[in-house]
Amino acid sequence: MLQKTSALGPADSLQIPRFAGISTFMRLPYLPDGQGVDIGMVGVPFDFPTNRGGTRHGPAQVREMSRLIRRYPAGGGESPYDLCAIADLGDAPFNPLDAQSAVENISAFFATLREKGITPVVCGGDHAVTYFVLRGTVNKGPVGFVQFDAHPDTNDELYGDRYNHGTLLTRGVEEGFIDPKRTVTVGLRGSRFSREDRAFNQEHGMRVIDFDEFESVGRQAVIDEIKRVVGTGPTYLTFDIDVLDSAFVPGTGSPEAGGLTMRDAQVVLRGLEGLDLIGADMCEVSPPLDPQGVTALNGANILFELLCLTAPAVARRLAQR
Repeated sequence: MLQKTSALGPADSLQIPRFAGISTFMRLPYLPDGQGVDIGMVGVPFDFPTNRGGTRHGPAQVREMSRLIRRYPAGGGESPYDLCAIADLGDAPFNPLDAQSAVENISAFFATLREKGITPVVCGGDHAVTYFVLRGTVNKGPVGFVQFDAHPDTNDELYGDRYNHGTLLTRGVEEGFIDPKRTVTVGLRGSRFSREDRAFNQEHGMRVIDFDEFESVGRQAVIDEIKRVVGTGPTYLTFDIDVLDSAFVPGTGSPEAGGLTMRDAQVVLRGLEGLDLIGADMCEVSPPLDPQGVTALNGANILFELLCLTAPAVARRLAQR
């Protein structure tokens, strides 16, 4: 693949120590106007009220922990920064005292990025953030959808509210952003509210790979199945950090025992190279529940994997212009 020459890239830790300078995602330059940027890393410090909250603080702690991420992927492949111009665009703006207005304001922010030709790689916030990003990013939808999550997020409403972290897939399908026939959810497990918790997935033809199946068939079969379902068309990927076993993510709002290891996540994500990603996110890191930052460090590593997946897709699209 042709490399793109760009002045945008992370600070060199051999020249500027990791503990120096302001915190940005991956130590990238902070460019809120997005001028000359192909991929914009964005924080969305938003959460709806919940039992174990605090994910609004996720982007700040993930930025801090991402100081530990180096320039090249572990396998020695191309650096995403050699393929695309990438920068930290800051946080999406919204009124923190008017949760429902965030649906409009944050979606509008990502629509602006779309108009500028910037592909988003996003750190939440709770999992409602994915809906905001989709609503602003998808204008020629619906698109394929890959969801890593312990929970289906297919409620019609919670406490009378149709827009929240548990209604993501329902609204996304209803409003034409998500193609259910090109949707796969990986990692569902844990106790359920009802026996019908996965009925929405079944009724709309979504592929569900719960953790029992994941463990039974193995990583490579899961990679192959994800690629089969979404195919070669435009696809969005969301990674709810609670898909990982609670031992790896004590700082998340709805931890579930018996899930993916970090190694599982790394192997599967790396195996998805070639997807035509139009955006990606990692959500549900709650620093108040994990002040030591273990969850945020794992979240930062997941974000880097998403960046390494997204950059080749963006570079291919740029080369076709």
